Amino acid sequence: MKKALLVFCSFCALVLSGCNSIGDKDTLVARVNGEPIFKEDYAFMMRVGNIVPNTEQMRKASSSLFSRKALYTVALQKNPELKEQLEAHNVALENYLLTFVYQRLYTMDRLMYTDDELAFYYDKHRDQFADSLSYMNLRDKVADAKYIESNYDSLKSYAFKHRDLSDTSREVKITYDIKERFVSDHRQRIVRETGPALLKKYNIQETEIQMPSAEAYYEKHKNLYMTPGGFVVYHVESADSAKLAKRFKGKKVDLKGFMKIASKFSENKDTKAAKGFVGKVVYGHPLPYGIGFVPNMFVALDTLKDGAISSVIKSESTGRYHVFYRESVVQPEQKPLDRVRKSIERDLATTANYELDSNYVLVTKNGEPAIREKDVLAVYEDNGMMVRSRRTHDQVVKSLALQLAFASEAREVGLDHTWEYRALKRQSDVDYIIKMYRMKVLNHIVVPEDSLKALYERMGNPAHPTLTYEQSRSELSDWFEIPENLMKRTYYYAEEDYLPKTYEESKKQVFETAYLVYRSGRWDKEVVTSWGTAKVDLFADNITLLPQEWSVEFAMKSADSLYTQAKSLEKAYLAWSGIRERYVDIDSVAKKATFELAHVYSDQEEFDKAQREYRAFYRTWPDSPDAEKAMFSRGFILNENLHKDAEALKVFEEFKKLYPKSELNESVDWLVQNIKSNGKLADELMKKIEAEE
Repeated sequence: MKKALLVFCSFCALVLSGCNSIGDKDTLVARVNGEPIFKEDYAFMMRVGNIVPNTEQMRKASSSLFSRKALYTVALQKNPELKEQLEAHNVALENYLLTFVYQRLYTMDRLMYTDDELAFYYDKHRDQFADSLSYMNLRDKVADAKYIESNYDSLKSYAFKHRDLSDTSREVKITYDIKERFVSDHRQRIVRETGPALLKKYNIQETEIQMPSAEAYYEKHKNLYMTPGGFVVYHVESADSAKLAKRFKGKKVDLKGFMKIASKFSENKDTKAAKGFVGKVVYGHPLPYGIGFVPNMFVALDTLKDGAISSVIKSESTGRYHVFYRESVVQPEQKPLDRVRKSIERDLATTANYELDSNYVLVTKNGEPAIREKDVLAVYEDNGMMVRSRRTHDQVVKSLALQLAFASEAREVGLDHTWEYRALKRQSDVDYIIKMYRMKVLNHIVVPEDSLKALYERMGNPAHPTLTYEQSRSELSDWFEIPENLMKRTYYYAEEDYLPKTYEESKKQVFETAYLVYRSGRWDKEVVTSWGTAKVDLFADNITLLPQEWSVEFAMKSADSLYTQAKSLEKAYLAWSGIRERYVDIDSVAKKATFELAHVYSDQEEFDKAQREYRAFYRTWPDSPDAEKAMFSRGFILNENLHKDAEALKVFEEFKKLYPKSELNESVDWLVQNIKSNGKLADELMKKIEAEE
């Protein structure tokens, strides 16, 4: 459950100076909107994330820790009901968290030593370890050294067993590589042996799931055991689709007339003699008489009435064309139990999904119920993309049983009272609340229900046509809210992908891409705003954080500084693209960001992206004073950098029409003449400059 926790170290933070030994981890170092951050949070994040002290990585990670805490507090303030959900979630998650602490931080990291034991060893042998790293960065290495010292006789035996047989000397050499392999083998042995041993120690067993009888399963799932439906049909076949269509165009043909056409013009010799009669055809099966697979025929005939004919349909098997006459429907029929019994029994023994009551006991501990079907259902609910199958169910049950075993042992050795467990628990709380809040932000609905229903009736789901109305409500709401500048920008940036359709004709297709950008920006804005308005109280002098973005003006000033002063193109790109997505509802900001991004792309020599961005700018904001500069820049890049002269000429011709009084017209005229002269003007100019020099 919550496998995502295994990778949450991507936002782990720095450790405070003074953490070389264990120290008092419950020391309060800061508050964010009143929510505490402890020294143990830093120590834990550094250990799990392997964050090196006094680096830029530490500063970024620390800021991330603080900003996520701010988002956590805002989420709970806006949605107090999440607190109750969190409590219920934590009950189900406790075994997983204890398993993580036991496996990752106790056995693999500390080799089952206490932190006090390792800290004492570290302080006593500090000269063996690098001064540049803190204890928390070295803890696994400290555990390695202590294990080697405590098991030196075993190490010597291991070294002798794995000695180089080509070395004729009798001396046993204990190299660095041998030490590494010795400890690595021990760690692998822990992984291999601990799980089964703990299952046995705590008498944790999976129960045998009782499957229903074949009779009971058949009665409950009769719909699975039906003969396929289909139609009784006639056809006319031809290699020429146009000629075949012409034979039926504008004609109302009954069965007698259809049979007459088939017997006279059909090119299928097997059915021509039978006046086009094919017979009974069923879903999922090829048609006889060499016609082959024609799946579109079933789709077409399903919409017709008896006595109607289809349009021209192509056979996937032969590539030939057909018109079908639907005589009657072949209804599905129930297969008798005796006919399908063996198939049912095989499925029940191997692949049939379990259908269990939520209180069905799946795992026992000392003979008492410990894990029920509802616990598996909770895992499915928490991992929406998980495929619900019998195999997955078995894997989840085994995983939950192992978590129960490891959690039992973790409590036995007191890991549920350690600073590491407390820090992990707090981090888990933040993860869960942010996850739930993100879902609320991304799927918020502010449009009246009647408007959503009317839109769905008119056009369905604009992004996912197959979804039902209930499944589509959030996308329908986004359709009403998404800014026009984002829709147009999306179209004009990739105009080649939509042509020959106009922007208006392509709106649904554009929305499929644009609404994801819109949602991403909406969430990003929530994250940034939560941090930008957070009240931060620091109780430690050595914590440094990245600036809080408290306004769009501040963000734009910072982005502009990155571009014009720091000359950091990559950072400027990230800053301006983030601003454009976050503040897309402010048209002037989106316009400014798009213009700046076009410049950044050009300076990065990503010329195709630059010309696309310039085009998107002047098409989306044609009345902007910068529109003519954008159009000129695009034409210049097409000519000078991409060598697409034909496209450049079109841009310059449009420029002359739109901006006849522009100061750039002289340059445009020269560029046009140079293109038409195949570059001779530029060559002559260069020769003149060289001569003058």
